[in-house]
Amino acid sequence: MKKTNLLIAMLLAFFLIFTVGCESDNSTEPEENNNSNTNSSGQPMPAFEGGNIGGVLATIGYEFATFPGLPAAQMTMAFAQFGAGVDGGNVTVNGNDIGKTTSNGNTFYIYPSLTNPTQVLTNVSFNGSTHSWTVSGAGSVPSFSGNVNSPRSFNVTAPAENATITKASGMTVSWDAAGGAQNVLITVVDISSSKVVFAEELNDNGSHTFTSAQLADISGDAMIQIVKYNYNLVSAGGKDYAIISEIVKTVNVKVQ
Repeated sequence: MKKTNLLIAMLLAFFLIFTVGCESDNSTEPEENNNSNTNSSGQPMPAFEGGNIGGVLATIGYEFATFPGLPAAQMTMAFAQFGAGVDGGNVTVNGNDIGKTTSNGNTFYIYPSLTNPTQVLTNVSFNGSTHSWTVSGAGSVPSFSGNVNSPRSFNVTAPAENATITKASGMTVSWDAAGGAQNVLITVVDISSSKVVFAEELNDNGSHTFTSAQLADISGDAMIQIVKYNYNLVSAGGKDYAIISEIVKTVNVKVQ
């Protein structure tokens, strides 16, 4: 058990340091980009930039490979941030108090805690159930509540874990289309350079292809993240607050 907890702590620390996110706008067409936008959750999520967004609250279920021959690790986390990182008072999701963390003068909320990564969220499942948030409010952040239904778990069918991808042929990412997700987001991350290619606001139709031109800057070890997510926008105090529930699956590949 101690070895398992240490592994989880190490992997969580890696994902929190190696932050990958992506921007979102109101376009209905999928977008590809080679830029990245980081967020303190360490997981990709729609940023909803460009609107009157006062903050984001997210429940995240993610699965990632550990070592060859071992099953994938699964973890559940909650994250919230208001504005550029201001205090929003007390924040809860499905009865779990989400602790505050301050870094470089900015405040964000994360569970499990960075100092106790073995904490476990209770009453938060990714099976179409409701994730309900409450914010007590503080300073410029008003008191509000809202909820979103989670997507359901899914399988990634291609590429396979540790597959070798020939970028000249492009790459098709496939997944189970069932699951009730509003949108799908995919990132391809070059591990050595941290360059990112992403496709966002995709329909949950089970497949998306990256062209060879889009993969031009990706080489060697790479991580693919497939994200299914639902969201609601809650209006309070003249701003909209994005409440997100997402499932993140990762596949490690080698691109040549």
